[in-house]
Amino acid sequence: MGSKKAILWPVIISIFIHMTLLVVSGMIDLRDNIKPVEILSVSIKEPEQEEKPAPKKEIKIKEKIKPVQSHKGKKVSVNDDDWREETIDLGSLDIKYVTYLAKIKNKILQIWKYPAKAYEKNEEGKVVVKLSVDADGSLARATLMSSSGYAELDDGAISVALAAAPFEPLPEIYKLSRLNIVASFHYKIMD
Repeated sequence: MGSKKAILWPVIISIFIHMTLLVVSGMIDLRDNIKPVEILSVSIKEPEQEEKPAPKKEIKIKEKIKPVQSHKGKKVSVNDDDWREETIDLGSLDIKYVTYLAKIKNKILQIWKYPAKAYEKNEEGKVVVKLSVDADGSLARATLMSSSGYAELDDGAISVALAAAPFEPLPEIYKLSRLNIVASFHYKIMD
């Protein structure tokens, strides 16, 4: 009986210590220290010119806003009380969206190229585009949020967004009619 107690106490103590470590480690959120990685960028040198503000440009994909499938499977329109939308950055690490955003990044990266005319002219800059994706995965619009100051780079970023569409339907767990995704395109010429 004494040998059983000699084995039992270290096991109980070990279980208690392990459970305490699991509880404490569950309280620590390590994602706070992780900086989002900009997958759509290649940075070699600083831009030589300051970015010039440009008027926002919007390309509407649909002539009229048509009803889309909601999370409940019924059709909703813009004026419907069930209409819900949210805006998120393409580089977000939010667990709710990370898988869906990764699929969109991969689709964009497969077709994204440096515009030939801009490359020949050594044009560099950052273009910020907002993609509005409906619940069925179709691209409702692509809006130029911030211009690079060069038409070829701006048009190139918008063209990539249009070419990448349609996307996968929004997961039902989102319970959204539209997801707005803000994507940054960094154009840098490597020496």
